[in-house]
Amino acid sequence: MQEYKDAIDVLSVVLIRGQPLEFKKHHSSLCKQLCYGVLRDYYRLVFFRDSLLTKKTKHQDLNILLLCGIYSICELNRPDYASVNAVVETAVAIKKPWAKGLLNGVLRNFQRRRETLTASIDEDTNLNHPSWLVDELRLAWPEQADSIMAANNHPAPMTLRVNLSKTDLTTYQSLLKDKGLNAKAIPTVPGALQLLDAVSVEALPGFSEGLVSIQDQASQLVAPLLDAKPGQKVLDACAAPGGKTCHLLELQSDLDLLAMDWDRHRIDQIQENLDRLGTTCRVTRTDFLTYTGEKFDRILLDVPCSATGIIRRHPDIKLLRDRDDVDKLSITQSRLLATAWNFLETGGELLYSTCSILPQENELVVSDFVNEREDLVVLPVDIAEGIALTIGRQLFPTIDGHDGFYIARLRKVA
Repeated sequence: MQEYKDAIDVLSVVLIRGQPLEFKKHHSSLCKQLCYGVLRDYYRLVFFRDSLLTKKTKHQDLNILLLCGIYSICELNRPDYASVNAVVETAVAIKKPWAKGLLNGVLRNFQRRRETLTASIDEDTNLNHPSWLVDELRLAWPEQADSIMAANNHPAPMTLRVNLSKTDLTTYQSLLKDKGLNAKAIPTVPGALQLLDAVSVEALPGFSEGLVSIQDQASQLVAPLLDAKPGQKVLDACAAPGGKTCHLLELQSDLDLLAMDWDRHRIDQIQENLDRLGTTCRVTRTDFLTYTGEKFDRILLDVPCSATGIIRRHPDIKLLRDRDDVDKLSITQSRLLATAWNFLETGGELLYSTCSILPQENELVVSDFVNEREDLVVLPVDIAEGIALTIGRQLFPTIDGHDGFYIARLRKVA
C-alpha cells in the first residue's frame, strides 16, 4: 500500500504540477515501476479509466490511483486480486476510505471488460504519445515513426562506459561476471557494455573508483568524434552532468578542458563525476550566451533540447513537452551555435549534438547556420548508427539499442 501512496505523490508532481519526475531515496522499486509504467502507458491507461468511470471524479489522487491499479493488473507479475486489494486499501492510507467501493468496482469491471476495451482503442491512443508529437514524427520520419514510438514505449537498456584509461573491456566483463552480472559488448562503440539486467550503481564493481560510468551508447559516440588532440583547448559548453566531459578526459587526459554550465546543482554533478573518476579539468558556472572569454580548438555543444530521443528513459517528457517548447528551444539552440562559433579558433572543430529526434532542433538549426556562413566546412559523421542526412547524422531510439540522438560536425576555415 505504501508503494501506491508514494506513487500517487510522485505522479502528482508530473500530472498535476507539470514538473519532471523525481524520486527520493526512500521510494521502493515497486513505486518506481508504477510511476514509469503509468507514464509510459499513460494514454492507454487513461482511455481504460475514463471508459470505466460512469462519472469523472474531481479527486486527482483517486484518478492517479486508478491508473496505477489498471497498470498493475496489466503488467505486474502477480494475481489481479492482489493489485485490486492494494489499491483499495490505499484509499484508507490517503484518508479516503469512502472511495474503496469506487476503486474496487472500477478495477473489477476492468478485469471483466479488459479484452473488449483493448480491442476498442483507436490507433493513435494505442501509440501512447501526445497527438502533437505523433504528427511531428509522422511528418519528419514517415518510415521510422512507428518504430520510434514502439521503442519509446519500452524500458531502455542499461549501458555502461568502461573507463579504458583504467581498465579494458574484457577485464571489466570478468569483474561483472564475478558479481553474477552479464553484459554484452557493443562492437561499434569501443568501451560500451550493455547489461542484460539493470542494477543499481552500487552493484557495479569499481563504480566508486571510476572504472565505469553509466551512459547510453549514442551519447558515447560524441567524445571520440570531437577528435581532441593532446594539448588542445577544449570547451564543453553545456556540460552538465559531465558524462561527455569525463569521456573526453578518459580518451585524452592531456587537454586544457573547460566544462561549463549555468545550473549550480548540475555543476556540482560535473565535479562529483570528475572526482569519482580521479581526473580534473576547469569547471565554471556560466551562462554560455553571456560568455566573454578565450577561444578554443574544439567545442562540444550538446545543447538543451526537447529530449524526445530519450522518452523511454524519461516518459514524463511526453506529458511535459509541447510543440511551442520545441520552437522556443530551436531559437536558443541557434543562439548557442552562433555564440560557440565566435569562440572557435580558425581550423578548429565544433560538434553539435542533441538527444532530440525532431529536425527543428537538429538538421534545420545547423543547416540554417551553415547557409548563412562561408567560413566553415561540414565534416562527415563516420559512425554506423542512424541515418545520414545532408548535414549530420540522426539516430532513432531502438528497442534494446541506443537512444535517439543527432550529431553534426563543423570545421572553421579562413
